[in-house]
Amino acid sequence: MTIAGAIGSVDGIPDVARALRAMALGPGKPRLHRDGGLELGVCDEAELVSDGRIVALFHGRLDDATEFGKPNAARSAATILIQAYRRWDTNFARELFGDFACAVWDGERQLLLLARDALGAQPLHYWCAYQQILFATEPRGLLTHDEVAREIDPRWVARWLALLPQDDATTLHRGIARVLPGHVAVFAHGKVEQRRYWRPEELAPIRLPRDQDYADGVRELLDEAIRCRIAGARSVGSQLSAGLDSSSVTTLAARQLADCGQRLTAFTAVPGDGFDGHGIPRNRIWNEGPLASVVAAAHPNIDHVLVPNEGDLFDALDQVDGGAGLPARAPSNQVWIDAIGRAARQRGVTVLLTGAMGNMSVSYDGIGFLTHLARSGRWITLARHLSALHRRGKSWAMLGNRVVAPLLPTRLRRPLRQWLRRPEPVLSQFSAMSSAFAAEHGVLAEALTMSGDVGATALGESEVRLAVFGRLDRALPLRGARRRFGITTLDPTADRRVIEFCLAIPPEQFLLGGEDRSLIRRAMRGVLPDAVRLERRRGMQSADWPRHLTAARAEIEAEIARLQNSPLASACLDLPRLRRLLDHWPKDGAPGAGWHDVEVTYEYQLALLRGLATGRFLRRFEGGNE
Repeated sequence: MTIAGAIGSVDGIPDVARALRAMALGPGKPRLHRDGGLELGVCDEAELVSDGRIVALFHGRLDDATEFGKPNAARSAATILIQAYRRWDTNFARELFGDFACAVWDGERQLLLLARDALGAQPLHYWCAYQQILFATEPRGLLTHDEVAREIDPRWVARWLALLPQDDATTLHRGIARVLPGHVAVFAHGKVEQRRYWRPEELAPIRLPRDQDYADGVRELLDEAIRCRIAGARSVGSQLSAGLDSSSVTTLAARQLADCGQRLTAFTAVPGDGFDGHGIPRNRIWNEGPLASVVAAAHPNIDHVLVPNEGDLFDALDQVDGGAGLPARAPSNQVWIDAIGRAARQRGVTVLLTGAMGNMSVSYDGIGFLTHLARSGRWITLARHLSALHRRGKSWAMLGNRVVAPLLPTRLRRPLRQWLRRPEPVLSQFSAMSSAFAAEHGVLAEALTMSGDVGATALGESEVRLAVFGRLDRALPLRGARRRFGITTLDPTADRRVIEFCLAIPPEQFLLGGEDRSLIRRAMRGVLPDAVRLERRRGMQSADWPRHLTAARAEIEAEIARLQNSPLASACLDLPRLRRLLDHWPKDGAPGAGWHDVEVTYEYQLALLRGLATGRFLRRFEGGNE
């Protein structure tokens, strides 16, 4: 689904149809609406409806709307959008639930509104200058217009390399802005203002009679979120790991599909042949296949597919660049993500469910609440929770690191975590960015405080979750996956109604009885096999990532040499350091030979791999293919 528009052009209307073709996810002719100096358009099954002087463009999925309900054959999502605008004016998006991006043009008021859903599942971008406004689903659509300069924003690159949150409207492209998740961009009288409509910090508390009511409530909401996402899908799949989130989503989806005689294909990434887990910490699950198989075996309508982590690293990076128009954020995971995408496409899957946001919603561990207790001086309650968690196996070192350390200023927090043997990395450890580039673009202080983790500082039980929700805009990568594989990836654990429920209930529900992630464990009792529901170890994605890095060593060497000829890549990256990492390869490059030591992981999985992915993207954007 794709939308675009141009308003207020002085020298003729820009070619909106060309912008739509550049972004299209499939064949089909763009549909356009023209009125004087205005042109609006849609393609890929996006909706365009006009009613008098009001025109609405909608792409995505509308699950519900206050007072108006769900779309149906007689009333489309775009029609509901117009009704919601007439009812609530610029606050209309607050009353819409779903994964969407939309535009409303009011010709009478000469007013343009652009909005995205609360969590930003669908992208929307704009450019404005000289009383002219251009908007499009993706930057690549805006870049088809001559007025829009094709330039990289170096400050955005600096924040990207420093693993800092994407907390403003800027994008990789200088002059192109994104509509922020949970915001409406209002264009009136030659000015633009982004207004935040989703304010989860202002939610009214939810208090229920019994503890079990909270568990039942979250399961029912998750069930409904899944129902909305699989409705009408030709073939449903899921990413199934050994974790609580994907297992819960897969289980609930399988039950729904079984009721109507349909099957679910569950895909589990597993290490490639020959990897035996040597060197992996004992508290990590390096092969999630066996536990995922327990979930799949419990449902006769699940077809379980084990997908080996096999593929070419640089090919995967280039595919992300081309599909999403961004460098890969987690390059070490991209090989298995692409392998699942290919396997799903081969099996005709059209909707792929994930549980990516579950750690901050349904399976939140509640530890942030304990930091809040300490900060507010509720020592007796804090002591009771800490003792209960310790009795359940949480070490005092872990609790000190997660609960106490975030309260301290950086100069005290770092030594404490060092003493607890959980040292915070400094920017130069996990990032390949040159110190001069970091200083020039003002990211050093923030990077020192955050250390690549938005939860490193003193945040309350809800604030840490809100920070994670806003840390990264995943809309373009998800759209890129649809472009490449023809699959819509959807996350029920990121449903606004699910998240609002999890934010509004008492935080004690997430660690009841000293059990972390208590809410989802109770919610899935009798539904999810206990072998998975009660598992305390954490899964490890792409445990065999060093194999891909070692196989690509020659290409890494060649890429570092090519980056020297890229003006921006050579300015932002510490290329001499990347060469040193290449020269001091860990032992013989065999998996398990020190690769999973913390310092080695920072240097090779984060600094080297993310640096190369970013530099390669910038070099190719500048037109350098040699």
